[in-house]
Amino acid sequence: MGIRSIARALGVVGAGLVMCLQAQAQTAGAARLSLAEALRLALNRNPDIRASAEQIGVARGQYLQQRGQFDTLLASGVNYDRSITPYVDTSLPVSAFGQTHLTSTGYRAGVSQLLRNGMSVSGALDAASVDGTAAGAAPGPRQNAVKLDLTLTVPLLNGRGSEVTTAAEEAARLTVLATGYALRDRAALTLYDTMLAYWDYLEKVELERVALSTAERSAALRESTRRLVEASEKPRADLVLLDADYADKQASLEAARLARADAKTDLGRLLGLDVRAIDALGEPADVFPKPLDAPLADVATLSAQAIERRPDMRALALQLDAEQRQVRAAGNARLPVLNLDMGVQYLKVSQGGTRYGFIDAPGRIQSAPTVYARLNFQFPVQNHAADGLLLERSSLLTQLEIRRRDQAIGVASGVGRALRALASNAQQLRSARDSLVLYETAVKQEIVKQRNGISTLIDVINTEARFVSARINLLQVQLAYAKALARLRYETGTLVPAPAGDDSLGNLTLDVAALTGPGPLLAH
Repeated sequence: MGIRSIARALGVVGAGLVMCLQAQAQTAGAARLSLAEALRLALNRNPDIRASAEQIGVARGQYLQQRGQFDTLLASGVNYDRSITPYVDTSLPVSAFGQTHLTSTGYRAGVSQLLRNGMSVSGALDAASVDGTAAGAAPGPRQNAVKLDLTLTVPLLNGRGSEVTTAAEEAARLTVLATGYALRDRAALTLYDTMLAYWDYLEKVELERVALSTAERSAALRESTRRLVEASEKPRADLVLLDADYADKQASLEAARLARADAKTDLGRLLGLDVRAIDALGEPADVFPKPLDAPLADVATLSAQAIERRPDMRALALQLDAEQRQVRAAGNARLPVLNLDMGVQYLKVSQGGTRYGFIDAPGRIQSAPTVYARLNFQFPVQNHAADGLLLERSSLLTQLEIRRRDQAIGVASGVGRALRALASNAQQLRSARDSLVLYETAVKQEIVKQRNGISTLIDVINTEARFVSARINLLQVQLAYAKALARLRYETGTLVPAPAGDDSLGNLTLDVAALTGPGPLLAH
């Protein structure tokens, strides 16, 4: 699919998903949402992607405007003028009044074009006819003239060469390509944000389940203790502690439900869904990714590949190229104007004939063309405009160079941080799983000890609380690992594949089902 139509090409899938989600709003349980479906929805409906796609149209429009200076310009015109001028004839014995009649007609056709090497060519055909009655004279014959003029203008200093003349056009073309990479970067960032929101939603769903099971376990313990109290086997004071514990668990459950609702809303907003579709979102269908067993490539390799692959780096490189062209053109604008005009001219004159047919009237055609060559020189003494333009363009180029160096450093450091975070979270994940197994065993043992009178009720509650904390910690570490893996994919520029060649507006083919894995990050 074309990069500018990412959403359009995924429209059928996205529309079907939205309709399914809205239909599920009327049922007791919505269909579970996979990560692949969430990513497709985000690419199809995310407003940031859609707005970025329209920016390509803006850049293309600006490019067409710059190309317009090389368009062929046709000009034509027809004129008809009749003037009547009264006069007093004093040459006669008795003064008399009279008037002159003068009629002039003509037409003109011309063509001109600026060439990309800086030269300009133009040609014009002018035809004119004049007839009428002068003061005190008899009507004379119609006078006709036809002139063909061809001119070539060659800039010798300012505006010379295609590198200067086409600088603005080439810069606009490079800006179009840079905008295509910016759209790819926007798509990558949206995929990354969607993955984070999806994993966050999954964690909140699991935390709600933990809170619900914890509340249920607290309720069950309170109920069993209540029966023992009623049977006079336990003191009533134990119920006070359990009531407080149950109230605390209920408060935690309500907080978990609120956090889940907020996480679902955040995900739905990234997917571009309306309120009804967000309410209909089902629970996540995927599970947290498992730690990678295969080793990843080293930081230096991944950093170098990221600088070469990432669309934001490519967009910045194109902006640099465009600005360098503008700087060279601005430097040329400081030169004085020295143009050589060369031309050839043919002329035909005649008498009589019809008013608008005089081009075909018989007459005298000069035996040889008229040729001319002129030098035109302009030298602005202060030249503030050109100096200011060069200063502006040079400063913009320096800004881009600083940004590119800093961004390259940021990419390399981002890759290193993501790798370290992934390795650390993988180790924490293994420890958290071992801790959870041990705490689960400890809870069971503590309940048995409490029933046998070896430990107290507070010991059971404290052990249970540590078990819950271990479950929560495992979910948080799983979330951190999933986010670290997504972060590494984003930092290395592997969420969105690089286009073939330098065509940023080319096809974008995504294997969304494989985006949860390491992708091309493994060591070779």
